[in-house]
Amino acid sequence: MARDKKPSNSTAIIVSVSFASAVWLFAGIVLLGYLAKSPPSCVGTFSCLTLDTWGTYLSGVFAPLAFFWLVATVWIQSRELAQQREELALTRREFEHNREVMKAQSDYVGAQTDTVIRDQADHELLMMLRLFRTWALSNLSKPEHRVPGMDAGPFTKQTPDDPIDFIVAVSGRLAHPVFMITFIDDKRYIEEFKHLTAETVEELAQHYDRIFAIRSRVSPANAAL
Repeated sequence: MARDKKPSNSTAIIVSVSFASAVWLFAGIVLLGYLAKSPPSCVGTFSCLTLDTWGTYLSGVFAPLAFFWLVATVWIQSRELAQQREELALTRREFEHNREVMKAQSDYVGAQTDTVIRDQADHELLMMLRLFRTWALSNLSKPEHRVPGMDAGPFTKQTPDDPIDFIVAVSGRLAHPVFMITFIDDKRYIEEFKHLTAETVEELAQHYDRIFAIRSRVSPANAAL
């Protein structure tokens, strides 16, 4: 596809019209004035012109000049308006680009902020799990099994040291007898809870409530846990 010609600038238009005006004035005043036929009684063309004829002559000479400059003005304005439209289009594209860049930066900052918040929540969850492990080893075992360096409680015996694996194991051991008592109606499993006081059960529920309440702020992996 052929490339569009670059439009003339305002200076070139003014120079062209000025040159055309000079040529027209020269032709109108010098050539037409001296080449026009004069009556025999007049010496030269201009000496025979009256006030009315002078007005007619000058209007005939300068009217085309006014038309030239009117056309030139409209042409210059049309070129300037076209350039302004191009500049506005470039500015609009630049604004759109800047908006996309700012949106990308905002998304990045939001993602970084969300990551920091989740990291803090994960750290807080880990502290809760460690606190729960320390509390469970001291309170869920039977009184006679609470010997330093020894853990023989039914819920915490031979549990992992990792706090995440620990709560998973303890929760499974707590859930099984509760399920057997509630849904199977096997009263034998009540014996596993008789050594727990009401205060211990309430503290256990509070630990689980605090851990469960943080699920919306932690990472997806810990939220699944």
